[in-house]
Amino acid sequence: MIDWRRSYGATWRVHRVAVGTWADADPLAGVTSVSVERSCDGKAPLLESGSMDVDAAPRDGFSEGYYRASMYATQDGETERVDVCTLLCMSTEDNIDHGMSGVRVVGRSVLWPASKAYLPIGAYVPRGADGVAWANATLASAINAPIECMGGFVLDQHHVFGNSTTVLDAVWEVLRAGNHTMQISGDGTVSIMPLPSVPVLDLSQVNARLLHTGVHRALDLSDVPNVYTAVDGDTSAQAVNDDPTSPTSTVTRGWTSEVRDTSPKRVDGETLANYCARKLEEESTVWDTRSYTREWWPGVATDAIVRGTLDSVGLDGDLRVVSQGVTCGVGLTVEETVRREVRTWQRA
Repeated sequence: MIDWRRSYGATWRVHRVAVGTWADADPLAGVTSVSVERSCDGKAPLLESGSMDVDAAPRDGFSEGYYRASMYATQDGETERVDVCTLLCMSTEDNIDHGMSGVRVVGRSVLWPASKAYLPIGAYVPRGADGVAWANATLASAINAPIECMGGFVLDQHHVFGNSTTVLDAVWEVLRAGNHTMQISGDGTVSIMPLPSVPVLDLSQVNARLLHTGVHRALDLSDVPNVYTAVDGDTSAQAVNDDPTSPTSTVTRGWTSEVRDTSPKRVDGETLANYCARKLEEESTVWDTRSYTREWWPGVATDAIVRGTLDSVGLDGDLRVVSQGVTCGVGLTVEETVRREVRTWQRA
């Protein structure tokens, strides 16, 4: 097994994927670069995208399809294969010079077809259904990639979808209702699972060699309000954060930052005062973010948990991976952004 904290040699292969078996098919020659971007931000994230540069004879062109990029890492005479990404690839442009064509290839997520397929008009999921089973069956109707399922949950309310709802939108809506997520492994397998809670990488003193120099931190409290006022017809209510232990309270700041809401949308029969308290709590929740560059470590995908125990560089506690940029070169380098939720005020 490769010790990823030490140096290793790397060679690269890109293979076309046989859709029927999802196994490697013919190798793709002439690949000069591969890069991958991952993100779980947004309402219905595709999770992955990428690009390749390929040198080919102009008459050969590039055949659209699924392609898998793999690194063969060698250390102390042993070689280990790492599947880095599997993407739906299509060429967008090329430059022809001296009888060769430099083809720029765009890679789409294996979830891409689900973002282009729509649910039947009038589709819904009934209360009491297994959300994971429904997501699995619905997603499988739209994508070619294999799907693995872990966990399960029962929906406590109906989910009725609009007539312009894509398969991907619907699957994410249902999974998030049950605190579940999706990840894509290097071979293109989609995993439906509970939102991870156990760290898969410990950025500790032992693993400090994985980190490149410099960690950027972002925590912006400047727009967090400490007063929320709602007006509904002739009725108004207000919630105030006057907690002296809160960094955004009226007491700590010494000034008022107010939100005035004239179109409140109450839920579950809540009072206007309770609505204000709920909204102020939501507005008082921000992201504490870290960004850094590190060497490759297997099994770290979007929504995974990274545990930091390097206070000297600002990595402390459990942080969730929100995005990655993977560069394929002499090895694998990952530009990673992780974050955790910070609540500056909570209602009593």
